[in-house]
Amino acid sequence: MEVHHPHHPTHKKKWAEYIIEFVMLFTAVTLGFFAENIREHIAENEKKSELMKIVALDLQRDLKQLEFHKQDYDVKFKGCDSLLSIVDMNPKDINIHSYYVLLASNLGYWNFNSNEKSRNEADSKGYFRNIEDTEIALLMSKYNFFLIDYRTVEDEASRFRTKLLEEIPNLTEVKYYQNIPTIDFDKLPNKLGIKPLNKEAIKKLKYLTYNFKHLNWAFKGDIDSLSLYATKAIELINKKYE
Repeated sequence: MEVHHPHHPTHKKKWAEYIIEFVMLFTAVTLGFFAENIREHIAENEKKSELMKIVALDLQRDLKQLEFHKQDYDVKFKGCDSLLSIVDMNPKDINIHSYYVLLASNLGYWNFNSNEKSRNEADSKGYFRNIEDTEIALLMSKYNFFLIDYRTVEDEASRFRTKLLEEIPNLTEVKYYQNIPTIDFDKLPNKLGIKPLNKEAIKKLKYLTYNFKHLNWAFKGDIDSLSLYATKAIELINKKYE
């Protein structure tokens, strides 16, 4: 015996229902899109904040290193004056130890190795080109300007060290000079009487020493500027990304 099921008429949707469904679907997709954008924006801001904090820490490391260099160049600047004050003296009255240590001061050097990896990364991400970071960008621009100048002075100092080394045979005795490259200054006798220097050697030594004095002055000036802009940048970054 066959069982017959009654046929129920299908519900035919109205246009209004289609429109409502479309609007709901569109709204859900749009909200999801905005939510994802907001999430990515928050994540990017967190990454930016962390990187900028590292920039501040690296600038702080630069400041500590710059303070060491400033003290070193201050000693060298005064050493140039001391060397200039004795080269015209009777060679019999010049202290051997003092003379060779003052020469070594112009031959020795420490290069400034800036911690710039984080700054380069932040710059590559455009963090120093955003409108909201204009002040930080300006400070970084000035810091980089004086950093380039500092490195230019380093190159110039290297050139004059080479010139001084070329004159060393006319300015020293092997038995004493051999202690300078190894910084074994204790082996230099603390007594009077260096090898007499001819007029041409004295003239060249004076010119080189005046140049070293000027370079030490330039180093100190760059260090003051670098320290100023680094300090301001650190304060601003810490305030903005605390």
